Amino acid sequence: MNELLVDSVEHLPPLPQTVMALQEYIARAGSEASVDKVAQIVSADPLITARLLQLANSPFYSFKSKITTLQQVVSLLGISNVKNIIMADSVNNNFKVDVSPYGLDTNQFLQKRNEEAEFISSWLLDEDRQLAYMLVPCAMLLRLGMMVFSNFLIQNKKDKEFLDLLKKYNFSNVSLVEEEFLGVDHISFLGFLFNKWNFDEELIETICFVNTPHAAEGKIVKSAYALAIVSCIFAPHSGGSAFMVENAISLIKEAKQKNINFDLNNFISKLPPFARANLKQA
Repeated sequence: MNELLVDSVEHLPPLPQTVMALQEYIARAGSEASVDKVAQIVSADPLITARLLQLANSPFYSFKSKITTLQQVVSLLGISNVKNIIMADSVNNNFKVDVSPYGLDTNQFLQKRNEEAEFISSWLLDEDRQLAYMLVPCAMLLRLGMMVFSNFLIQNKKDKEFLDLLKKYNFSNVSLVEEEFLGVDHISFLGFLFNKWNFDEELIETICFVNTPHAAEGKIVKSAYALAIVSCIFAPHSGGSAFMVENAISLIKEAKQKNINFDLNNFISKLPPFARANLKQA
């Protein structure tokens, strides 16, 4: 990995004090962590409290009735999921986004990021609610590596050179260009960031196997396949193309061979319009 890139991570915006206090408490209390104590820690920050309640009432979770208290949120989502969603939202809100080095429109990029998180919950809530809860923070941050890379390239005046090489490859091999410039692709780099920020080990391992879900083992297999499937639908530049829709369906079939069952009809019914339009071609 590019040493200057690694050094630049030290200058990323720090996590809010409330998040750090929550991490410390959960790490110390372990299985003894209580809903009330977590709610108490979160309530010390009115902005995080308001945002968490907003997220709990968003399409990400689709609860039947309105959630009005932190205790409800923590009880329904679980302590680890609450910690991860607060961390993911804090990272997103404190990060300057300019993905022009990738030839992407930043507003459209941010919209797709939200749609990605909404899709993973829409697709999985009826099949595996706990998996959906766990993966929403992953989906929210899945392209964070691209955001970090973009800032790094702009600051080091490599953005135009990077974009020119992407154009040379017709934007068909983003990971190859990332590795040439930075020594790592944005998904692998996300695993590095998750580890640095002390996200749950299950999330870190899931990210590490997004590009190779067939190599995952144990409880990580299903989450790795799910995130890999979603990545096919929302990959920058190529997401939702006939080729990528076919890849997503192939991954669902491959997962079944490992006794991981996703409902193909449900998946197809939840596809966003831009991907469904290419389904017949797939």
